[in-house]
Order: sequence, then structure tokens, then C-alpha cells
Amino acid sequence: MPLAKVHVLEGQYDAARLEKMSEAIQSALIEVLDVPTDDFFQIHHVLPRDRYRHTPSFLGQKYSDEMILLELTFMTGRPKETRLALQRALNEKIVAAVKISPADLVVLLYEIAGENVSFGSGLAQRAHIAAPS
Repeated sequence: MPLAKVHVLEGQYDAARLEKMSEAIQSALIEVLDVPTDDFFQIHHVLPRDRYRHTPSFLGQKYSDEMILLELTFMTGRPKETRLALQRALNEKIVAAVKISPADLVVLLYEIAGENVSFGSGLAQRAHIAAPS
């Protein structure tokens, strides 16, 4: 159930480029997290400059107007190594697909317990996937 929220600056990404980015995200999720191909949930936020503001640099990274902020929410339980591999795969695939600097992809991962998600009908279909206690 990864949910990808993509935030980009208006005018930087046309429909074709957004589609390439979308495919790269889904490819990394399938490859690294082994999600089913029909497990596809993405929201693309294309924001005007006054609503998409960020620092020009942070922690040695320099950002351009092409910076992508990618928020991924998924079920908890994957090892740290898998999450690190996902960040590497996302960067490799998205950078190649949309031709940006590797620094221009900022990724935030959020893990949630299965009982906190309903895929419809008021059911928590993944309630058995819980955060370790």
C-alpha cells in the first residue's frame, strides 16, 4: 500500500515528464518492496512558486527549481536495509527518468501500522501488519 505524494514546482514538469516520474516510482516500489503491480496509489501536487518554497541548499545538497519532494507512506515492518535500498533505487530511477540532479530528489518515508489503513468498506484489510511493540 505505498502511497506516493509528489510535490513539484509548476512549469517544471509537463504531463509526459510526470508520467515518467510516476513509472519510475512504481518500478522502484515493485523492485525493492515487492509490491503487487496493481498496488498503485499516487498523488501529484503541482504547486505555484508561492506555495512550493524550499531552501536552495541543505546538508551539502544544492536544489534547483526541478526539486521533487517525494513522500512515501507504507506499512511498517521492513528492515532498515530495505528502506535504504528503496531510497537509492528511487533516486537512481527518477533521476534517470526525468533527467534531474541526484540532489533534486528529496524523499521522506513514513511507516504506519496496518490497522491504520482501510482500502474501502470500513475494513482494515491489513490489520495483521502491525508495528513491532
